[in-house]
Amino acid sequence: TWTMTAAAMELRRLNLAKKPMFVVPNHLVDQWGAEFLKLYPQARLLVAGKDDFATGNRQQAMARIATGNYDAVIVSHRSFEFLPVSDDYFNKFVEKQLAELDAEIGLAKELKDNNRPIIKELEKAKKRLTVRLKKRADRDSKDRTLTFEELGVDQLFVDEADAYKNLGYVTKMNRIAGLPNSDSNRAFDMFLKVRYLQEHSGGRGVVFATGTPISNTLAEMYTMLRYLGPEMLSERNVSHFDSWAANFAEAVTSLELAPDGSGYRMHTRFAKFINLPELLSMFRTVADVQTADMLNLPRADLENGTPAIAAAPASPELKA
Repeated sequence: TWTMTAAAMELRRLNLAKKPMFVVPNHLVDQWGAEFLKLYPQARLLVAGKDDFATGNRQQAMARIATGNYDAVIVSHRSFEFLPVSDDYFNKFVEKQLAELDAEIGLAKELKDNNRPIIKELEKAKKRLTVRLKKRADRDSKDRTLTFEELGVDQLFVDEADAYKNLGYVTKMNRIAGLPNSDSNRAFDMFLKVRYLQEHSGGRGVVFATGTPISNTLAEMYTMLRYLGPEMLSERNVSHFDSWAANFAEAVTSLELAPDGSGYRMHTRFAKFINLPELLSMFRTVADVQTADMLNLPRADLENGTPAIAAAPASPELKA
């Protein structure tokens, strides 16, 4: 918390950011404000709780963010979703993605042989984006508030950024375990705003903080790179998931117990990184990784300094 707080205040001091915004878990908004003031008691903060973003108060809250000169604006994950981008930017963004998908479909059709699965996936992704465009056009926009672009926010700090890991991607590897591909609106909304800030600040302007950037699947590293280093992926021609996976990850086929316990089966899952030095140099371009040794966190002392396994004897009841 203090690392991000100090970073925001330094960006303000050096005139590299005018209005930093912190997006934090819903239950931590007030706590964040208190922690911020512990480190900088003179800081001018706008701490916007969920009441500020209730339907009647939303316009007022957004007007306060837009017109005030704050050292930081602190909002919850939920409230952040209520800050809409303009229809113009939304349509431009989605149309650009649709154009990319059309180009991919064209390439896949040219290659013809054995490309039915990827064409189907690309068509599905195109359909999802078209539905999003239609929903946006059909919505009843009675709640006319300022847009995200009009708030003047030019730096974003996202706490517990792993909440935005479900960003959809297109892949033909839909029969491989370890590649969940859910497409949440929350992650799409974050991606939209992150891209807007990066486009207007030369690729800068976004900081993610999380203790678990990769927890369930190797694809989560790709998702983090998509948020924080999209230009880098494009330069290396690995912005499409399948080309990234072909370069940096490997599907391993092994024998494992069937879920119903009836026997064994061969199962292919994404389980191994390859070309690790190149992948790490890409990841470390956007990530500052802190290990337990570097942080020197307080831990209970062990009696003789080394961990030991203690075997507990089985009781007669357990044996019976």
